[in-house]
Amino acid sequence: MARYAGIDPGTSSFEIFILEDDEPLVRREISTAEVRDNPDLFSEVLNEVEVDVIAGLSGYGIPVKRFSELKEEEIFLMTLNLDKESAMGLRQLLRISLEKNYTIYTVPGVIHLPTVPEHRKFNRIDMGTADKLCSAILGIYQLSEEKTFDEIDFILAESGSGFNSCISVKGGKIVDGVGGTCSFPAFSSMGFIDGELAYLLGDFPKKMLFSGGYKSFLASKGFFVDSIDEVPEEVMVWMAESLLKSVMAAKTSSSSDKVLMSGRNFSSREFNRIFREMAESYGFDCEMLRGFGCAKQSAEGAAIIANGISGGSFSRIIEHAEVMKASGSVLDYLTPDIRKYLRIS
Repeated sequence: MARYAGIDPGTSSFEIFILEDDEPLVRREISTAEVRDNPDLFSEVLNEVEVDVIAGLSGYGIPVKRFSELKEEEIFLMTLNLDKESAMGLRQLLRISLEKNYTIYTVPGVIHLPTVPEHRKFNRIDMGTADKLCSAILGIYQLSEEKTFDEIDFILAESGSGFNSCISVKGGKIVDGVGGTCSFPAFSSMGFIDGELAYLLGDFPKKMLFSGGYKSFLASKGFFVDSIDEVPEEVMVWMAESLLKSVMAAKTSSSSDKVLMSGRNFSSREFNRIFREMAESYGFDCEMLRGFGCAKQSAEGAAIIANGISGGSFSRIIEHAEVMKASGSVLDYLTPDIRKYLRIS
């Protein structure tokens, strides 16, 4: 029997989910702060469960490639961080994976897929990071229990502690996406930035992308919260409205009324209820992205990809979704008049 691990490097925690062949085996969770302070915790967990193949840890994503083959440019494309010191967490994990000779594969982002038409990609970078693609793959797996791949149409609506994002799936293939930094305001993040505001901000640090959401809005009113459960009901309504705007944008590419809900915020019964009722009032059919029901959805999806990369029983999902045909970089679709302003060589 082979063991396949999927890793979700979340805003608040790292989650490792392991399949033994195609059956759930174990789940481990480590706080992101702990991993940052002691990256060796990562290898301790993997050594404990003796994993054969791993997928995940890919940030904005690059086409499927073994970690041991990554070049410096590809590491930058996974983080899009001009400050190398700020990207040290990923670099430390890369170092450990090389030292331990782990078989870890990268995962693409939505923009890398050939199933997404080019006209939806131009002047976009974040159409859905690698972890969001993993959640969408889990959605395809979930619905394939009742439908053929060609019949699978849905919108993934993800609301996490950091960002919101939505991905459009049509005929069992990912065809579009609204990534977290291109989406509407979320719990921690402002999502997209008004162009005029971006101009006035000028040079700003990467960490600003993780702020300016409803948490910041409440703090500006003197009300401080750390999690969705502390958010007043009225503000949950506003958050649900923001997410629904992204769902409606995603619907134009899939025409589907099926919404699969994922992300940490949906663990709040109140937020779950508010969003579901609001979405259903617009004709959407909502259900939770349950997957195996053991771990974070993106970690479970990454384990399916690890299995598929290795020719396991889930390879048919990966083949149909054309994950292995992903190519290029997140910067490939910038038009020349925009590209000339990039702060990279």
